[in-house]
Amino acid sequence: MAGRRWGVWALAALAAAQAAVLGWLLLRSHWQASAEASPVLRGRGVAERMGCFGCHGPGGVAGSKNPGAKGGEVPGWNGGVWMMYNRSEADVRAWILDGHPPDRTPDPKALLRMPAFRRRLSRAESDDLVAYVLAVSQFGEIDDAKASDGRDVAFRFGCFGCHGPEGRGLVANPGSLKGYVPTWDGADYPDLVRSDAELQQWVKNGTTDRFRANPVARRILTTEALQMPAFGDRMKAEELDALLAYVKWVRAHPRTGR
Repeated sequence: MAGRRWGVWALAALAAAQAAVLGWLLLRSHWQASAEASPVLRGRGVAERMGCFGCHGPGGVAGSKNPGAKGGEVPGWNGGVWMMYNRSEADVRAWILDGHPPDRTPDPKALLRMPAFRRRLSRAESDDLVAYVLAVSQFGEIDDAKASDGRDVAFRFGCFGCHGPEGRGLVANPGSLKGYVPTWDGADYPDLVRSDAELQQWVKNGTTDRFRANPVARRILTTEALQMPAFGDRMKAEELDALLAYVKWVRAHPRTGR
């Protein structure tokens, strides 16, 4: 009788374990689908497929030498030279689709010429690529002074290195709960940050009281490859407030490329 009872318990435990694994896989699949729904992430994929990084450098931020060109190089998307060529989002789209905006002609002495991708990209792909380029370049002015200061704080403290351009890009993170460093404008952000106080805890302590109190979450946070640093007193209160304002601005101003 005891042996039969033990067998039933074992089967029940096995079924629970299998259900947990299945649930985890489904949840991971849902999270991955949410990640791939990001125009910025999809745009990076388009840039890779179209060979953009061959001339504009890894991630579009390095550029390459271009003999004969006025600036001597193909500009990265995040520098002052690039800003000289783009006054609006329409300019960015024109460079991608037609090789140059309608009011400008290609540099006749440049060895490397910008190709026209109009016949190679769908409208959705061009939208996503524009969204990625705009995010990488931090294109446009922020009309909120505090949020603008917060972007500078994010630069100084290296936030974009892990959270991606403007906090919108996904960086793989082996061993983490979701497999990547979460974005600030993603659908999973509210699950990780439920209040201003929790964001402040993430920045100052590298985690939150809520996550620290959860044994599973606490375990994952100690085993993931890229761990959120605890900035503690390195970030002043006014800097933290500005960073919070910038994160809110990012969430309120999605990059869609449309």
